[in-house]
Amino acid sequence: MKIEELSKRWEPELPLLRCPKCGADFTLERGQFRCGSGHCYDLSAKGYVNLAPSHDQKKEKYDASLFEARSRIFADGFYRPVLEAVCEMLERRFGDSTFTLADVGCGEGYYCAGLARRFPGAACFGVDLSRDGIQRAARNREACWMVADLKRLPFRPSGMDVVLDVLTPADYQAFSSVLGQHGVLIKAIPGADYLKEIRALFRDRLRNPDYDNERVIRHLEGHGEILEHATVRCEFPLDERQSSDFLCMTPMTFSIPEEIRREKRLEKITVHMEIYMAKVKG
Repeated sequence: MKIEELSKRWEPELPLLRCPKCGADFTLERGQFRCGSGHCYDLSAKGYVNLAPSHDQKKEKYDASLFEARSRIFADGFYRPVLEAVCEMLERRFGDSTFTLADVGCGEGYYCAGLARRFPGAACFGVDLSRDGIQRAARNREACWMVADLKRLPFRPSGMDVVLDVLTPADYQAFSSVLGQHGVLIKAIPGADYLKEIRALFRDRLRNPDYDNERVIRHLEGHGEILEHATVRCEFPLDERQSSDFLCMTPMTFSIPEEIRREKRLEKITVHMEIYMAKVKG
């Protein structure tokens, strides 16, 4: 897409954005985001803006092959029940009203793009520090995509109605800084049985083969008031390609050599996630 066309897509959202370095307002001139302090960021023809250009992408463990595997898994519908549960929460919260949403740690953008399609009047932003993930996400034009540090979210104070955090470590101070008075956090965390088949397959190689999310839930309760909770638990059969993709896409297998992963085969997989809507105190 031409930069001029992309700029028109971004211009209505400029009032919601702030420079991550100094917090100043942006202007968008000839495909460049400029702030009053002189910081400048280029709008890529691929459809995203890199607001963390100095970040060393070589240190990212989440690479293009992982996002490709995840994209295939998402396309196959394994996580559609999770997306539907989030949509239902938003419908109960906002009804027919419009809202602003930041999907932090959005990766390849499955949830953000899905929500933008479901709620066409909403302003949806996908944020991730991995350029590989954002480049893939930006193939979807329904939302705005940016490479940015989740600890320095590039939004004006109180500019977001919703922060969505799916399987991403939370920074409650950063979240509260961009959420408005009536804004909410939707946080999805693994349930006890999440991908339990992978844990069983590599039990002798994992540092923590038995997952317990109690600490994460207590941490959330310590930083906010839980308003709503939903559980998603589904079991799916897998073919050979899907088995390979699941073994590639999860950080659980990062420490396991690829040649060992290739020897393994999953017959089924369990997607078990706990989804919370909360008011964040910071």
